[in-house]
This record gives sequence, structure tokens and C-alpha cells, in this order.
Amino acid sequence: MKRSIPLIFFVFLIPNCFSQTFVPGNFVVVRIGSGADSLTAGEARPVFLDEYNPCGDLVRSIPMPVSVSGNNKRLTLPISTSDYTEGYISLSQDGSKLALAGYDADPGTASVSSTPSASVKRVVAIIDQHGQVNTTTVLSAFNAAAVRAAVINDSAIWVSGGSGGIIYTTLGSTTHTQITNATARSLVVLNGQLYASSTSGAFRVTKVGTGLPTIAGQTMVNLPGLPITGSPYQFFMVNANSGSDVLYMAHDNLLRKYSLSGGTWVSNGAIGIASDKYRAVTGKLTTNGHVLLYAIRRNDNSTYAGGEIVTLTDSTGYNNDFSSLTPTVIVKPNDNNVFRSIVMAPEAITPVYASKKEKASLNPVK
Repeated sequence: MKRSIPLIFFVFLIPNCFSQTFVPGNFVVVRIGSGADSLTAGEARPVFLDEYNPCGDLVRSIPMPVSVSGNNKRLTLPISTSDYTEGYISLSQDGSKLALAGYDADPGTASVSSTPSASVKRVVAIIDQHGQVNTTTVLSAFNAAAVRAAVINDSAIWVSGGSGGIIYTTLGSTTHTQITNATARSLVVLNGQLYASSTSGAFRVTKVGTGLPTIAGQTMVNLPGLPITGSPYQFFMVNANSGSDVLYMAHDNLLRKYSLSGGTWVSNGAIGIASDKYRAVTGKLTTNGHVLLYAIRRNDNSTYAGGEIVTLTDSTGYNNDFSSLTPTVIVKPNDNNVFRSIVMAPEAITPVYASKKEKASLNPVK
């Protein structure tokens, strides 16, 4: 006979359902839309961080706030049929926190990306390894333009958008400093350096200043050997030999791999076709030195609904072509949702990027 679970059991569970610790090795997806209502381009919608295990099973969904609570503001995001650059999430350098930028606007706010920042503030959400959400960083920035991404290092935060360059602020602040004139998309902090993807002028995937800049007048410099045309979206790097030596990015609808060799990034092939519309990618080194990848594709909210998540393991090693690998779909599209970006789940301890054994596996002796 099937036994019912006492109601009191659920009562005790409810207060902690969004404060459990992320599971190391899981990944997190930014989802726009609750699934209950149809999505209209440009209209602010609820945002959720969906935690999945490596098999693509949903572990939990963490909602971003849709109402103001003290100093914590709302965070909503729109979907678009032409631009896929809002809602890029990032993992802090120490692996303990996530950062996401959005709008302090009610769900249903029309044309939210073009609202004045004096009346609709741009907000940064910081999510710790326990799933606790902090939206006290509230900025009058990116006026009448999209806010795209944020990244945090300790209490320092950098934010990108559709105008106003890259800005610097701190956790809980309401002020900021514009550090570049060129605009940017996805942001990464790794090995003490700020990186950004961009389509501003001839910029594509760049170093931003030297180290972790906090003052105005910073220069963006393209990483040598990478494309200086086309449209790069989310990207990430792993350490193979020294520094950040292997780079994966969603670029011009494809998933691409590059390795740093002799000071220049060398192409290691691409996966996909134009209709795949790769927009986001993340991953991690495995214990045997391979790179486990997760990517979002086909998230145009029309032909393919809200996107699908694929995975593959790059076992080809450092500076070897990976274009023969075939991704496996592990999360299928959902109606009235859009998957926007993806990142590995935060951890309570600083991750080890590669052991000597792993580095040897990534750089096999020829």
C-alpha cells in the first residue's frame, strides 16, 4: 500500500528548498520565462537559474526576485528574436559565486532594454554556493540600452552592456566607474585577468586592461590568432600547460575550439552548422584530463522553441582538432522558456584547474 508523506515533512522542507548547496560537477542554466505564459520579444519576464546534473536531470530551479525586498531589487530579463546577448551568467575566479545582470522591472514591462536607467535600474545578482541570491547592486547604467553580463571577483564586479562600455562597481553599490568605451558581451575573470567578448568595432574576444582594472581609460586588446570578424557570444578557458591554454566559444552559430601555442591562439576546428545557432558554452577538466563541455543551441524561441542543451567530452587533447566529435542532447526545448546562458555550478572550495597528470593528458607527447 502506498503511504502518504505527512504534511509536516513538507513544512520543514520549504524554508530551505532554495538554500541547499550546489552540487560540484553540476551545471547552471539561465532560463527566461516561467513556462506558464507566452513570451513577447523585448518584454521583461521572470528569470530562473536551473541546476542540472551531468545527465541533464533537473535538480532545482532558483527564481530571481520579482518583487523588492529591502535593498534587494527585482531581476527580470527579456527574450529577443534578433539578439541573444542579454543574460550571460559567469562563475567567479575562485569558483564560489555566480553573477548575472538584469533589470529592476516588473514582469510584463515592455521594451525593457530601452528603458531609461534612471527609472529602471540595472541590477546585478550574486548567487553563492548555497543558492542565496543578493540583488543589492543597483546601477543607473546602460541608459536606454541592454545590460548583458556581470562577473565578480571577491567584492569587485564588472558589468557589460549595449552602450556605456564596461563598468566597474562593488557588491551592494549604487555607483560605478566606466572603464572602457567599447561595449562587450560575455565576461570572464581567470588567472587575475578580465576578458570579454564583443562586436564593438574590430573587437571580438579581448583582454580588458591589465589584470582586474577599476579605473577609466582601459584598452581592450584582441587575443592574438582569434577571429576579428563575426559574432562571438559566451566563451570559457581551461588551463592545459601554463595560463589559460584552451578556449571554447560560441561564435557565428558554431562551437569552436582554440589552443594557445607560441603566444597565438590556433584553431582546433568547429562543431555544428549555421542552423544550430550555438550561443553559450561552459565546461570543466575531468580527472583524466579531458574537457567535459555543455552548450546551448537553437534558442531562438521560434523554430526550435527555447533551445536545447548538449554535451560532449573533448578527449582530443591540447591543440588537436575536435570537429569530428558529436554532441548529445541532454535537455530538450520547452515551450514559453528560453535558455540563455550556461555555467558550471559554484563550489564551496577553490577548484583545482589541472593536476600535473591532467596537464600531461591535455598535452600528449607527439
